[in-house]
Amino acid sequence: MVSTLREYIRFAEERNWILHVKDSVSTGDLPELIHELSRKDKILLFHRVDGYGCKVIANLVFSHKVLAELLGDPKHPYKVFLDRLKVMGEKVVEAPKESYESFDVTEKDISHIIPILKHYQEDCGPYITTGIVSSIDPETDVVCRGIHRLGFRGKNKLGVAFMNPPLRDVFPKYAKQGKKMPVSISIGVDPLTFLSMALKAPNNVDKIQILAGLRDGKATVMPSFNSSITVPYGSEYLLEGYVDPQLSEPDGPLGEISGYYLSFGKTPTVVVQRISHLPSPIYHALLPTSLEGDTYLTFVSRAHLGDGVEKLFPFVLDMNLIRGTFGASCVVRIRPVERELIGNLILYLLSFPMIKKVCVVDEDVDIYDLYQVEWAVITRCKGDEDIVLIPNLKGQPIDPLSKGVHGITKIGINATVQGKDIEKTACVSKGNRENIEKILSSLEV
Repeated sequence: MVSTLREYIRFAEERNWILHVKDSVSTGDLPELIHELSRKDKILLFHRVDGYGCKVIANLVFSHKVLAELLGDPKHPYKVFLDRLKVMGEKVVEAPKESYESFDVTEKDISHIIPILKHYQEDCGPYITTGIVSSIDPETDVVCRGIHRLGFRGKNKLGVAFMNPPLRDVFPKYAKQGKKMPVSISIGVDPLTFLSMALKAPNNVDKIQILAGLRDGKATVMPSFNSSITVPYGSEYLLEGYVDPQLSEPDGPLGEISGYYLSFGKTPTVVVQRISHLPSPIYHALLPTSLEGDTYLTFVSRAHLGDGVEKLFPFVLDMNLIRGTFGASCVVRIRPVERELIGNLILYLLSFPMIKKVCVVDEDVDIYDLYQVEWAVITRCKGDEDIVLIPNLKGQPIDPLSKGVHGITKIGINATVQGKDIEKTACVSKGNRENIEKILSSLEV
């Protein structure tokens, strides 16, 4: 069972998933290196970072197969994920087995301790993009958690954007009482823990219970050093302090998963009082536009979409949310069926805010090969009959075109041969596969 980042690294090492970068790198070079190397579909482990005594790990989850392996069912990962989401598991409190180095940072510059990155050219400054913020609801005593962007504001201060529940709703409760909100920020956890912290939890449920369900049983937390807030067990870094409602500054711009900058108005400030970390800590850096963020988002979306599609449209064989589109572009592979049912499928999928474009193709098209998908569109789609445009629909908030009051226009494409007079597809003549594999192997193709 993988329950910490270090256990995950060992798990990934056994599967040859890690690309080790042994050369010394600067924090200024890391974002571009992560951007370039993420395309290799590997976890990136940078062993030496100039000026820091830590390693940096990035591209922690480079494809859906990683989460499938962690869930223990590579063949049916989406069903397993949804089934386990229905079960709230057990939260177990346990003291850490490894010794943490823990020290006061009230008068220190935390950017000298943690390699906080400036990810994009016009970002307003360095940001922590993997911080799991935990706090206690003062009314219910439930520990509430979420992943929130944390902008460096000098010395021991971080801006925090509480844009999503539950912490979005917890912070005003402290402010209304005139109190500072205590927080513990975890950095460097395993992928299932990280994913769980991004999911929506039922009211008065600790997201650790969601994690316990995904692990098919229980999940462990450990106490903070300065407060009663429990945090994910074994995180590489733990930052403790408080959010001061009296300290607020403009937040952003920061390049986000959509590939565009996003700014907020004034957001509150975290005052970090203590940092604790494991020996030779590993900092988790997430470039928002890299495949890692996209993979978490599309895995969850694919699971939820597939559940409804399989029940309503049994002729659907597979679905692919195109990488790099934050789940907005979907290609669907189907068996032969009436054109009217293809239209119904397109309209159903476009009704989901996350989906902006749907392309339906035949079963002979590999939906994970975008060259084949484009070939199907060019050769099997009649522009005047097979493309539907639907205006004024709700889209994803991160879509830069969704800001208008009238919503966005969505696109549906029928790129199938159904009901069309098209010649049979020309397939390459098959040879002796055993001999072919032997030759390809010798050429390292």
